[in-house]
Amino acid sequence: MNKAFNKIVQEINDSGREILLLAVTKNVDANTTNEIIKDGARAIGENRVEVFADKEASLLPVEKHFIGRIQSRKIKKIVKLFDVIQSLASIKHLRKINNEAISQDKDIRVLLQFNISGETQKDGFDPRDTAQIILDIKEFTGVRIIGLMGMATDTADTEIIRKQFRLLRRTCDEFSLVYPDMTELSMGMSNDYRIAIEEGASMLRLGSILFDD
Repeated sequence: MNKAFNKIVQEINDSGREILLLAVTKNVDANTTNEIIKDGARAIGENRVEVFADKEASLLPVEKHFIGRIQSRKIKKIVKLFDVIQSLASIKHLRKINNEAISQDKDIRVLLQFNISGETQKDGFDPRDTAQIILDIKEFTGVRIIGLMGMATDTADTEIIRKQFRLLRRTCDEFSLVYPDMTELSMGMSNDYRIAIEEGASMLRLGSILFDD
C-alpha cells in the first residue's frame, strides 16, 4: 500500500472538492505503477513516449495522461497511447493532434499548457495572448479542449506560487466564458500541491512525493 497516496487522497477528501490525483509514474516500472493503480489511482502521467510504450501493455486499466514536451514526429504515437494530453503548448501541435485524432477516430482530451512562471526554459502559451488563442482554437473539432495546465516556479516563496496559480485560474475563467467545457485546472506538483488545492486545482500531478522513500 502506498501510504503517501492514501494520505493525499484523504487531504483531497477533506477539501470537499472533486480533484483528480494524477500519479506521475514516469520514473517507475510497470509493477510499481500497477501497485498504485491497485491502491486507487484513476490516472497516471507519463512524459517519455518510447519508455511508456514498452510498459503500457503490462499495465492495469487506468486513464493515461501525456505530460511531456510534445515533438511533432511523436504525435501519432502520443494520440494512440494516451487518453489525455496535458502539455499542448502550440497551435501547430494542436492542429497536428486534431488531425491525427480524426485519422485514428480517437477521442482525445487536451489541456492547453500556459507558462505562468515566465521562465524561458518552460514551454507554454503566454497568458497575455489569451484573447488571440481563444480565437485560434475555434477551428479544432477533432479534440476536446477541457482546460489549462501550468507549472509554478520552484521556489520556497509561497506567495509567488499562489500568484502564479491564480493567474492560471483567471486565464481558465476567460476561456470558459467562451468554451463552457474548459473548466479543468491542472496545477500543483509534489512541492506545491496544497497551495494548488487552495487555489482551485481540479487535477494534481504528483510523482516524487508518491514514489521517493
